[in-house]
Amino acid sequence: MANTETIYTPEKKKEPISLTSEQKNSVRNITLGIEEVDENIRSMAQEDVVQTLENGHPLNRIITDTKGEMIGYIACEDFVPHEAYIKYLGTNKQAGRNLFTEIPAFLEYAKNQGYTKLNFHGWNDRLNHVLERYGFKRIKTDSMGGFSVDFYEKVLVEQKSSEEIEKERANAFEIKYIKRVTEEYQKTLLTFGGEVRPLKERLITEYFQNLSMRLQSQTDFKFSDRQKIILKLKLARHLQNNETCDSNTLFDAVIESPKFLDTDKGSFYRLFEVHEEKTLQKIAEIRKQRALITGKESLNPYENLFETKSGKYYVARLLNMPHLEEESEYMKHCIGTSDSYINRIKRGEVEILSFRQVPKINPKTQKLEQDIPIITIEYNLKTKVIEQIKKSNNEYISTNDPFFSDVVDALSKLRGTKTDTGELRDFKKIAPSELENILVKDYHVLTERGEVAISEFNPDDFVLKIGTIEDVDKVSNLDAVKVIQATSGLKILPEQIARNLAQININTKMYLGKLEPSMFVKLPDHVEHICISLPEVGIRRSSLEIGGKTKEELKKELRENGIKTSPEVEYMIDSPDFITLENKENIKLVRLKIKDLGFTESANTDQIYDKARELGLELCPPEVGLYQRLKDKDQPFNEWYRIAMKQIAGRGGYLGVFNLGRRGGGLWLNDDWADPRDKLDPETEFVFRLAS
Repeated sequence: MANTETIYTPEKKKEPISLTSEQKNSVRNITLGIEEVDENIRSMAQEDVVQTLENGHPLNRIITDTKGEMIGYIACEDFVPHEAYIKYLGTNKQAGRNLFTEIPAFLEYAKNQGYTKLNFHGWNDRLNHVLERYGFKRIKTDSMGGFSVDFYEKVLVEQKSSEEIEKERANAFEIKYIKRVTEEYQKTLLTFGGEVRPLKERLITEYFQNLSMRLQSQTDFKFSDRQKIILKLKLARHLQNNETCDSNTLFDAVIESPKFLDTDKGSFYRLFEVHEEKTLQKIAEIRKQRALITGKESLNPYENLFETKSGKYYVARLLNMPHLEEESEYMKHCIGTSDSYINRIKRGEVEILSFRQVPKINPKTQKLEQDIPIITIEYNLKTKVIEQIKKSNNEYISTNDPFFSDVVDALSKLRGTKTDTGELRDFKKIAPSELENILVKDYHVLTERGEVAISEFNPDDFVLKIGTIEDVDKVSNLDAVKVIQATSGLKILPEQIARNLAQININTKMYLGKLEPSMFVKLPDHVEHICISLPEVGIRRSSLEIGGKTKEELKKELRENGIKTSPEVEYMIDSPDFITLENKENIKLVRLKIKDLGFTESANTDQIYDKARELGLELCPPEVGLYQRLKDKDQPFNEWYRIAMKQIAGRGGYLGVFNLGRRGGGLWLNDDWADPRDKLDPETEFVFRLAS
C-alpha cells in the first residue's frame, strides 16, 4: 500500500475536526457516491455527515490518500456513555488507503479511549458483511424514517446487561427526539409574526392544558414528555392555518387513535377525518344490524321520535325490512317491495319516517290498537332534503287533509331532532313536487300558523312553502330580509340592502336585484351577499392566496391533507397546460350557479363563460382548483362545484375542469367534462375569478 500508517496511530492529543468549504463539498460528494446505500438516505444524510464530523468526537477521522486528497471519513456520536455510535463511514473507493485494513486499529483505539461498545445501523450491505467478520453482530431491525434497517453492535468490554444497555440507548434516542421536536415547536411559533403570535401562543396553551388534564385522567392512556411536546407541536401547526380547534373532537380522536401522539408526523385534519370515518363505521354497523332484523324476534318496535301537539299523531322511524314491508302493504307504495330502500338505510343515505295515529288501548281487549300509518316521509341524510311526503297510493298532502296542521307541526318538530350521527334533521327544503297540491298565493308564505302575506309573517316561524315571487322589486326591503332569514338563516337589516349599484354605501351588505354589466367589478368588497331572486341567496364571494408553489409541492400538500384525487386529475396537473405562478398572489373569487347568470335552461361551457365575462368575471388559473380544495375543508357532504378555468385535455382527449366535492370517503379533487358541446344543468355551480 502507498500509505501503511494507520489513521488510528496512538497520539498525545487529537484536535477536533474543522472542515474547509472544499472539504465539506468532498464529504457531500463521497456521501452521494456510495451506491450501495439508498439514494434517498444518501441525499438526506449529506449535511448531517458534515455536522457529525465537526462534533469533536475522538473517533472522528478524515481519510486521505498520499497526496492529501480526501477519500473517506468516519463520523461518530455518543448516545450512551462509553458507547460509540458509528453514524457514518464512507469512502470513494479510489486507489490509496484501504479502509478495511484499519478496522483492527480502530477497535483497539476505541477501547483505549474508554469505549466498552461500538454500534451502528447497517445501511450498506457490503460494509455490514465486512464488519461482521470483525465481531459485529446484528441485534435487531429498526424502523427509521420509513425504512427498515438492521442494528449492529460489538462489545469491547463486558460491563452491563443487554437489558440495561438497551434501556439506556432507548432513553438517549428519546431525549434526542424530544429535543428535536422542541426545536421544531419553537420554529413553528416563529411563523406567527407580529401581533398574532401572543394570541396564538395563548390558544395553544389553553388547548394544551385542557387536553393534558383530560388525557392524564385516562388510566390506560400513555401521556409522557414525548406525547406532551408532540401535542404542543401539532397544536401549533394546526393553528397556522386555523383560528380554533375543536378540543372535544380532538380528545375523542386521540383516545381512539393513541399512536397519533407517538410521532410528530400527521395532521389534526387527517386525525379528524379518520375519527369521523371510524365513528360513521360504528354507526353504520349498528344501523346495519338493526336493519337486518327479520321480524322473527319477539319485539320489533319502531323508533318513536315525538308526538304532535294535539296528541293524536306521532312520527316513527322505520328501522328494518319488516317495518318497510308493513308500511308498504298498508300504504300501497313501493318502499317495502324491493331491497332498494333498506339498502339505502343500511348505507346511511336516507331515513324512512312514518306519520301515524297514536295507538289507544281498547278497553275490552286491553290491547293497543289503531297504530295506523297516514303519511310516509323520505328524508335524504346527505342532502338534507325531504324527498317524499306521500299519503296512501302515493297521493300528495293538501291543506284539505284533516290532519294537515299536525303534519306541519310534525315537520317543524322534526328539524329539532337528531340522527344517529348526532346531526340535526334541519332539512334545507322539501322537494317542490311533494307540495304541488298545496297552493300558496303569490307573495304569501305558508307557515305553521297558516298562510300569511310576506309583510305579515314572522321569519322565526316554520315555513312550509313560499308563494311565487316573480318580481323582487315588488317586495320591500323589510319583507325581503324576513324571507331571506327564513330560508337561509342570514340576518340582514333593511337599510343594508341596495337594489342597484347607485344605492350602495358603506353600510350595504347585500345587493338585491338584477345583475348589471361588469357589476362584480363595481361591487365593493364589503357587499357580502348577492341575491338576484327570492327566496334563494346563491352567489358567494371570497378571497384566495395562490402561487409560490410548484406542481409537486401542491400534489404533496394534497396527499398530506388526505385529499383524494382521480388518475385523470393527476394527468391534468402534469399537463403542460397546468401552469403555476412563481410568486404569491391574493385573488377574489365569485361562486354562483348557472341560473344566476340568467340561464333558465341548460347551457354549455362557452355560453356560461361568455356570460360571466359580461358581468366582470374571468377564468381562474388552473391551480385555483388545488388551493381552493386545500382551503375548503369544511365543505358539506354531497356538495360539488366546478372551477371555471381553461379546459385541460385528459388522457382520452376530453376537455375537463376541476370539480371539488365531499362524500362519505372524504374530500375530493375530481375532474368533470367541460366540452363546449356538453350541456350543464342550471343548478350547476362554478367558481370564477373577479376580473382585475
